[in-house]
Amino acid sequence: MLCQVFGTATLSGVTFHGCRWCVVSEERSFAERLAHLIATVHPPDRKPYSYREIAHGVAEQTGVTMSATHVQQLAVGARKDPKRSHIQALAQFFGVPVTYFFDDDVAGQVDRQVEDVVAWRDSEARNLAQRAMRLSPRDRETVTALLDQLGSYDDTRRRAGRRRKPE
Repeated sequence: MLCQVFGTATLSGVTFHGCRWCVVSEERSFAERLAHLIATVHPPDRKPYSYREIAHGVAEQTGVTMSATHVQQLAVGARKDPKRSHIQALAQFFGVPVTYFFDDDVAGQVDRQVEDVVAWRDSEARNLAQRAMRLSPRDRETVTALLDQLGSYDDTRRRAGRRRKPE
């Protein structure tokens, strides 16, 4: 549920953009997690926040000051030991729990939720969901079964494509 990630049940102008970090398969550093947030959490129809915008937003929202250079150094790993107040302020700015930066399970859960938001942003997927909601419960079950079968078929095709073809 989004409220666990963002502290609110609404998206209120914040959008997420998928990237290579959305699925956590191994432990990531503080810098990698911060870089992921910078790349994925930003208002709609624009590029990610600049380091200057992050520093300004953090100061405005939390009262904690840090320079744009400091944010950049944290994001690229040039500074390895961020202050507790900076970690808390960055978590608040990006709307994630502080534990996102240190707990693989929490980071994985947050990243999966971000991935779900990215999928919802896909207008084709959103349109399909909205159309499905106008169907009767029985017809929605039928659509769900069809989607499950198509997903299974796609998985089978992908696995078959990975095998070496006989010569």
